Amino acid sequence: MSSKRESSLKSRYIIKLISNILNGLINVVLVAVVPKALGTVAYGEFSYLYQLFGKLFGFFDAGSSMALFTKLSSKPDRLNLIGYYFIISTSILLLSIILTELIYLFNLEDIAFPEIGEEYIYWGLLFGFFTWFIQIFIKIGDSYALTISVEVVKIGYKTISMIGLLLIVEYLYLDLVGYFLFNIATMVIFILATSYIFMRESIFTTKIFREINLKETSKEFLQYISPLFVISTVGVLIGFFQIWLLQKYGGSEESGFYGLAYQIAAMSFFFTSAMTQIITREFSKSFGEGDREKIRELFLKYVPMLYAIASFFSMFLLFQAESVLMVFTDERFLEATAVVMIMSFYPVHQTYGQISGSLFMATDRTKEYRNTGLISQSISLVISIFLVYIFDMGAVGFAITMVVAQLIGVNIQLYYNSRYLSMNFLALLSNQAYTVLFFILASYISSMAILEEAIYSFLLSGVVYTLISGVAYFIWRRFGK
Repeated sequence: MSSKRESSLKSRYIIKLISNILNGLINVVLVAVVPKALGTVAYGEFSYLYQLFGKLFGFFDAGSSMALFTKLSSKPDRLNLIGYYFIISTSILLLSIILTELIYLFNLEDIAFPEIGEEYIYWGLLFGFFTWFIQIFIKIGDSYALTISVEVVKIGYKTISMIGLLLIVEYLYLDLVGYFLFNIATMVIFILATSYIFMRESIFTTKIFREINLKETSKEFLQYISPLFVISTVGVLIGFFQIWLLQKYGGSEESGFYGLAYQIAAMSFFFTSAMTQIITREFSKSFGEGDREKIRELFLKYVPMLYAIASFFSMFLLFQAESVLMVFTDERFLEATAVVMIMSFYPVHQTYGQISGSLFMATDRTKEYRNTGLISQSISLVISIFLVYIFDMGAVGFAITMVVAQLIGVNIQLYYNSRYLSMNFLALLSNQAYTVLFFILASYISSMAILEEAIYSFLLSGVVYTLISGVAYFIWRRFGK
């Protein structure tokens, strides 16, 4: 590939960060608009279908998209991999449609889709597919260091989506089918726009289909993902069971509360996820060059920093959950306050989980990834049965399950990666603890700045919180090193 495609890690991170910040602001607007427009029940149905089909396509993916990403990153001239993966993607879509048809053929829809209208199922399936499929295009762009071009398109696509949705809510009527259809249409626009970039850069050419060797490439991909099949299967089955458990025994409203809390908590992750795929690409590149020391240097340089950034945003949410719900939704969603508070911890370790997990993939240690994943999935299953089913804690129980299971699973992964890169595991563990404790304290102090209006209390607390954090950072930089 042409060297002009290579841009520095710093410049790619900056554009990714700008894109994520803008996308985060756009998602803030959507969180303020969509739940109120759809209502608690319809939003709960959306949340259930979004999670259900997200896990289904994650199961069919089985790590193959990461295989595509790492192999293209290490050897960009293998354009035939892209054509091969288009065949895989089409097969995945067909399989998901056949599976859904079989559910209806055997009259299992009341079990698989409790309290969900039939008219929403296939729209939810297509929404889930395109949500997964656009991530493939983003991976292709990142693997060829076309992050800047792809992220500019992503910013445009998200902006158009937001404006269009606001106009629909203001002047027309938004129901669940309309919401699915609108999102699918905008995602197709994004795919077409990025396809044009790839054609311009001579990535999408007839060569991607002419040089496909189905037998050899399938063997190569299977060798990569075969250790992941067990964890993928177990993860999807447990994931299906957990969201079904919440929908069955909590109802659409509880699913909606969890879905809303997840969306709010995920805003914190926008500021750190900008770096995840870029670092993964550098991991893969360095692994291909046999430079393990470079991988270690990247890990120690960026992961603790990104963890601190995630903690900064997430822990502020901990004591501002009610204010956030009052600002962005209405009284119907106030019951989700405790769920939002618990889920505020989720993006913190998601940062470690994303990068630590991608390190396993980038270095072909998929067997270790499988083994660590099985442990955390088993823990997650046991906790969810106790909290959601036995103790009937609904969305609160599911939120606790997600946070605790991730905390344990991420640190098991970190232990193995610390051994692989000869890092001090206990030092990284203690860094996690004191970072979070500091931001919890700062958040608690800032939450005492209370005004009559929720929006003003939220803003004032944010200013106080930022000042406390800024002063602490200055002192650490000045005297802590």
